[in-house]
Amino acid sequence: GSVGGGSTLAAAAALSTSLQKQMSRAAPGSSPSAASTAIDAVQEAGGSGVLADGLEFKPALPAPKLPPQRPTGLAGILASLDGKKKMSTMEKSRHDWGNFKEKQDETTRAEMERFAKDGYLEKMAFLQRTDDRQAQVARSNRRRGMGIKD
Repeated sequence: GSVGGGSTLAAAAALSTSLQKQMSRAAPGSSPSAASTAIDAVQEAGGSGVLADGLEFKPALPAPKLPPQRPTGLAGILASLDGKKKMSTMEKSRHDWGNFKEKQDETTRAEMERFAKDGYLEKMAFLQRTDDRQAQVARSNRRRGMGIKD
C-alpha cells in the first residue's frame, strides 16, 4: 500500500512542479497548448498524467467561437455608413421615371418630349427675364419721380 502511494505522490509532485513552471512561462490568457505541453512533459518524464483517486489531466477545450461583435457607439455609426448605400429620394425618383419612360410606346414618348421641350430651365430663364424687366421698370419710375432722366 504505502509503496504504490509513494509513487503516485511523486508523480503528482512532479506534475505540479512541471505545471507551475509552464504557467510561470506562459503569458496570461495563453492558448491551451501550454497545458498540453506540461502534460506531455510529465508523460515523457515517466508520469502517466493520472493522479491519485483516478483524476486525469486533459488538455483544455479550445476557445468557443463566438459570432463577430458589431461595433457600438461612434465606431458602429461609421461602420453603418460604410455599409450599403441607400438610394436618396431624388435618385429613386429619377430611376423610377427612367423606367416608366422606357415602358411607354413611341407615340407617348414623343408626346412627353413635346411637353418637356419647354422644361424647368426654360421656365426659370423666363422668370429671371421677367424679374429683371420689372426691376428695370421700377428703377426707371423711381428716377422719374426724382426728376432724373434715363
